[in-house]
Formats: sequence, C-alpha cells, structure tokens
Amino acid sequence: MENNRLAKKVISVILNQEIEELTLSQQETIVPDQKRQFTLFRLDFKAIIVNSKGEKQTVLIELQKSKYITDIIRFKSYLGANYLKSNTEKDKQGNDKKVSYPIITIYILGYKLDDIPYLAVKVNHEILNSINNEHLYIDSDFIKHLNHRSHILQVRRLPHERRTRLEKFLVLFNQAWCTEYKYIIDLESIPEEFKDIAEYLQSKIMDEEFRRQLEAEEEIDTIFDRQENKYIHKIAQAEAKAKQKEKELEQKNMALINSVKFMKKLGDSIDEIQKETGLTKEEIEKL
Repeated sequence: MENNRLAKKVISVILNQEIEELTLSQQETIVPDQKRQFTLFRLDFKAIIVNSKGEKQTVLIELQKSKYITDIIRFKSYLGANYLKSNTEKDKQGNDKKVSYPIITIYILGYKLDDIPYLAVKVNHEILNSINNEHLYIDSDFIKHLNHRSHILQVRRLPHERRTRLEKFLVLFNQAWCTEYKYIIDLESIPEEFKDIAEYLQSKIMDEEFRRQLEAEEEIDTIFDRQENKYIHKIAQAEAKAKQKEKELEQKNMALINSVKFMKKLGDSIDEIQKETGLTKEEIEKL
C-alpha cells in the first residue's frame, strides 16, 4: 500500500468508486516493551473519491486487517481515535481552519464471521423519517460526519468461481494459491487486471532483507498465536466454571425456595423455618 498507484487501485476496487487522490498516513504505536520494541500499525488514508454523479468528496479511509475475532476491540479503539482527530485546511483567505471528514472503514478478515455468510458486505446506513419510516434522501454534513460506511471482506469465503471484479481482486489474498515459498503468489493464476499488484508484491519478496523481516514477523506472530490461544483457553475455562457455579447456586436457591414453601404448607412458623434453613425473617417473608 506504499505504492500510491496500486493503493488507489486497491481502494477503488473495494469501494467500487473512482479514487482521484490518495494520501497514506501510517499510524504507528510503539508498544512500551524495552526488550522487544514492537511497532503496531494500521493504515489511514485521506482520499478524494468520485461518486457515480461525478461529485467529489474528501474522506478518511481506515484500512485494517485481522486474523483474530478478538481484534474487534482494537477496531473500535482505532475508529474512536479517528473521530477525535481533526485536520487542517486553508480557507479562501489562506488561513488555517480545523475540519473533520466523513470516515469509511475497511476490514479485511482472515476468519469467517458465522453471522455474516458472505464474502463482502457493505454497510451504509439508511436515513429514515422516524415518524413514518419513510426513506429520506438528504445531503447532511451532520449525518456524514457522525455515521460511517464500512466494507467487510472475509477472504476465507472466496468462491471457487470468481465473476466480479472484487472477487477476482481478492484472489490476491488466497493463501491456497501460494507457491512452495509461501510468501510468493502463483502469478499464472492471477487475473490480468491485478498482475501489476502481484508482480509488485513479488518484487518486494525477492529482496533478501525484506524476506528475513517477514520471517521474523511471522515467528513473532506464531508466538503471539500460541499465547493468545492459551489466554482464550483460560478465559473459556473460567467462563465454564462461572456458569457451572451460577447453575449450582441457582439450583441451591430453587431447592431452598421449595423447602420454605413446603414448610409453610405444613404450617411451620417463621421461627421454625428460620431455624431450619438459616434464612433471616425478612428473607423468608420475601420468599
């Protein structure tokens, strides 16, 4: 995505809109770890997009990829950071002014969402009249800046037969099409329109230093995978224990309630029930 021409092409395919201008602003956060100094990043773009009517609009595009469903928390925090961010532009008099732009989010997922059984989904909220549910077609800066459009791509749902431009583009993410050296894509299988992207990726891979970096990142990634699996397993165990404890407590409470009801039917006094169950007078009266 550091290649502006190819980045414009990628974003254009995903949004299904012409990208007239694209500026990459890589957001980096250094993890405070003295031993490792990991750098985590997402990709933010400022873009001028052109709609079907030929109208131009400046937007912020937030692109993130993930192979863990747990990353939804990270997605939300990054999105919140973008909403807080303001940009500076020159007004007609040449003075700086603070502006905010509509946000478009793109999520490329390396896993399947069970409740979204589709390869690609575009979320674009409708505007409705709350009185009669009539669809409204209004151009409002207030709505544009406080709601955002999202594109969700699940690369593991790529169909065997690729008909659309987007499906053909997502072949680039198909891990089954890699050669023996796993970082290199089989160029013969790439659709003609996207061979320039694949060739650019391969040219990067041929750089020995870059390949070593990829291998080091994958090794770190594997370590995190194992660690995360351990945490997920521990969390699952803790949740199972909590549910079991809650169930046992519920059963105990039900047995206690039935016991109190039975003793009441037998005509036992509150004092006798209190002595038998250990409950207070107020608890018995409440039951």
